[in-house]
Amino acid sequence: MIPSPFDALGGAEPPPLSLPGSHFVAAMGFFLLGALGLALAAPDLAAGSFLSPRVTGVTHLFTLGWITTSILGALYQLLPVALDRAVRWPRVARATLWLHVPGLLVFVAGLVGQRPDLTAAGASLLAAGLLAFVANLAATLKGAPRRDMTWWALSLAALFLTLTVVLGWALAADLRWPFMGPQRIMALATHIHVALVGWVLLVMVGVAQKLLPMFLLSHGADERPGRWAVALLASGAFLLFALHHTPGAWARRGPAVLILLGAAAFLVQARSFYATRRRPGVDPGMRLAAGGLGVLGAAAGLGAFLAFGGFSLRLATAYVAALVLGISLFVAAHYYKIVPFLVWLHRFGPVAGRRPVPKVADLYSAPWAKGAGALMAAGTIAVILAVLAGSSLAVRAGALTLLAGALVEAAQLAGTAHRRPE
Repeated sequence: MIPSPFDALGGAEPPPLSLPGSHFVAAMGFFLLGALGLALAAPDLAAGSFLSPRVTGVTHLFTLGWITTSILGALYQLLPVALDRAVRWPRVARATLWLHVPGLLVFVAGLVGQRPDLTAAGASLLAAGLLAFVANLAATLKGAPRRDMTWWALSLAALFLTLTVVLGWALAADLRWPFMGPQRIMALATHIHVALVGWVLLVMVGVAQKLLPMFLLSHGADERPGRWAVALLASGAFLLFALHHTPGAWARRGPAVLILLGAAAFLVQARSFYATRRRPGVDPGMRLAAGGLGVLGAAAGLGAFLAFGGFSLRLATAYVAALVLGISLFVAAHYYKIVPFLVWLHRFGPVAGRRPVPKVADLYSAPWAKGAGALMAAGTIAVILAVLAGSSLAVRAGALTLLAGALVEAAQLAGTAHRRPE
């Protein structure tokens, strides 16, 4: 019997390649749609209309489509290694995707077409899929033999994903049966931050604590900033959720301070991993990840100005764009690490030692990956600056540049996924 190529990693037996792979394919499709949608929504973005149907739809293509679908696929693969516990119910994991993808497509179609009935129907499918994922993740975490920082980060992230779903469904229902009144704006702002800070950033911090040292060959970094990041981000997101109906600037500035400190702690932790790496250079994936972290730092600066300086719709739009696109670059960077790694382990690992096999890094072209990363980073920066400048043409040019980089990455990863031993 040929041993599993994952035996060398330790931990529980991982799922078949088709489970994370199907999520990655769907996520990449949403990434391309989102980048195209940015170009189409350029006039609204340049005007600072982040509440317009087109901008709202595009935002969800990135947050729920590209980012969240990628997280789901990555967690199914990484849980056995990170927590020594495979996903509890693999069939539920597959069913979740079949609810999530059509639900998101219907939801976005309803938003863009201003069809509250479709929006509510899509939101219901999304809620069912994501709550099924939360139940699956909770059952998996309950059986984990150790409870380290990654365990706590994922546990808290599951809680905030539940709150995100509840707020999101309520906002979608409000379009069909209006009941929020003037509280809708604050509920929307809370929904955005609970989703991106409580759900996405907590997963990023917890998973990066495992992946960045592995991919960078980093050893000896102080891991205390990561623990502070989890505590501060979770505290800030929870306070924001609890106080979002409370009047007064302190109810928003208090959580903002905690969130900004948590983001700073995460950036310090990531920098320490890069600083203690043993590799003299940085490969295309980790270079793009560093770029994404830089954009997140810029988003934190914009957020601080919004919280303590002056508010404007254009500045708020640029802030959300920087936050979403910075996370998107970080996710895209890890595709260059995870996908070739999985293809090598499943396709080439079992025959290694019996015939010549390529290295993981040989499964894709590094120069093309550098080009893709440069295009995506340049497009992201251009979009943010163009929103601040109020230039629709520049927003569209930046979005198309981002799309070009995403298309190159998608083509490279598709070629990698088809590689087999000769």
